[in-house]
Amino acid sequence: MAWQRTALGIGAVSALLLHHARGRVGPSVLGGAGLLGALVLLLVVEARNVRSHRDVESRPAPMGRAMVRAVSFGVVLLALAAIAVVLGAGG
Repeated sequence: MAWQRTALGIGAVSALLLHHARGRVGPSVLGGAGLLGALVLLLVVEARNVRSHRDVESRPAPMGRAMVRAVSFGVVLLALAAIAVVLGAGG
């Protein structure tokens, strides 16, 4: 469930970024990419959960390091974009 919450958080920040982009290409592209990334993450997590629940005896494998790095990079990028949009809206 933690990965689902992460994906939902990414999606929420991305949606806010799109909402406040006001036609600017950079925030719009990052917001759209964030929404797409959140959707992909939700699909990957759901597929993993389905596989894990098929066999009650098996222990779910942790997410790989590459996935953790990719999601972390995406979260940092979205956070920086959101900060830039908020600071830009104030001026």
